[in-house]
Amino acid sequence: MGSCGNTEARYLKMRGSGDQPNPGTSQSQERHVWDSVKKAAFILGSGLFVFAAFRNTVTWHLQQFWGASGDFWQSQWGKAHSYFQGNEWVLFLLGTMVIPTMSFWILNGFLLIVDATGKPQLITRYRIQKGKNDPVEPAKLQQAIRTVAFNQVFLSLPMVVVMYPIMKWRGNPCGTELPTFHWVLLELCFLGLLEEVFFYYSHRLFHHPLLYRHIHKKHHEWTAPIGIISLYAHPVEHVVRDVCI
Repeated sequence: MGSCGNTEARYLKMRGSGDQPNPGTSQSQERHVWDSVKKAAFILGSGLFVFAAFRNTVTWHLQQFWGASGDFWQSQWGKAHSYFQGNEWVLFLLGTMVIPTMSFWILNGFLLIVDATGKPQLITRYRIQKGKNDPVEPAKLQQAIRTVAFNQVFLSLPMVVVMYPIMKWRGNPCGTELPTFHWVLLELCFLGLLEEVFFYYSHRLFHHPLLYRHIHKKHHEWTAPIGIISLYAHPVEHVVRDVCI
């Protein structure tokens, strides 16, 4: 019994001593945490300072550029406005439909030649998916061109026509004065972020099994897409994703 009692006493003593915190260890941990907090505060503070200075510098340079070139762009816009005799509907149609559509087909027209011929190698060697659509099947390419052209002519154009009176009611979409630098910068930042958010979540929505099966699956028919496939979509998806957003 004595031996058992001594053993138990030693065990309790060892356990008790183990539960007691070591003052030296505790102070060392506190110093380590405090050092980490100070380092984090220094890094964050320095980062905010650099960001603020960089933002102010970039804003100043852009403002100087806009101010220096403002007269030039205002002059060119005034000439265009006078050429079309202030017809805002024509200017609106050119800016929202004609010029973007022409830019789309001019750039993608060059890429279509590359996709259809597989040449020149100077460009085709940068393909991400090697050996696919190199060159593209003519029948498949023609079907894609018809779909994209249909979406632009019979969906995008009517939407532009509908949007003009709404924009006219909201304000003056094609007035004689160009917007200020700060307003352009604000719209670029805010609307760019808004477009990214809505595009992302609308894309996630179209991957819902029901919507994917009936709508979004058409866009994924091209597992190795080419340039014009950016507008190759079901009519519903084209209106929601490519026009409204």
